[in-house]
Amino acid sequence: MDARRHGELLAVGVRDVLRAGTPEVVVVGVGPGPFTGLRVGIMTAAAFGDARGIEVRGVCSLDGLGAPSTAVVTDARRKEVYWAVYDERGARVDGPQVSSPEVCREAVRGLRIVGDGAQLYGFATDDEPRYPRLAALAVASLSADPLVLTPLYLRRPDAIESAGPKKVTPA
Repeated sequence: MDARRHGELLAVGVRDVLRAGTPEVVVVGVGPGPFTGLRVGIMTAAAFGDARGIEVRGVCSLDGLGAPSTAVVTDARRKEVYWAVYDERGARVDGPQVSSPEVCREAVRGLRIVGDGAQLYGFATDDEPRYPRLAALAVASLSADPLVLTPLYLRRPDAIESAGPKKVTPA
């Protein structure tokens, strides 16, 4: 699956969920991730939950890959990675962080390393999983605060504030 196709697949996924029945809880990854993707995903989950009158829980997206004694490394684009480390119980003990692949590689040395970012930069120690698993996100959601649906941004946006109106010259 191409991780960048979520915008195309989101409505189809919601339709498929509705065909299967109304869930008791909606779980949504709150990041780290790209600004637009996080906002779209979180607002879709919030709207779905509101329309159906069901609880929505936001969880760190890396927790959907985290397992005991594992480092999760995902592609943050711009030649950077998002990463977190999980202890022997599977609880997150470091991160989430964003850094260069080299800094991350040193920080997670000696651990089982999963995720598409580690595969992209050649230091994954396990081919799977590459993307968050539904079951892992569901387990992570059990300890999530159902009222917190705030995107987890780890860097500043690319957009910059306008310096003011531009002059318009007649054609």
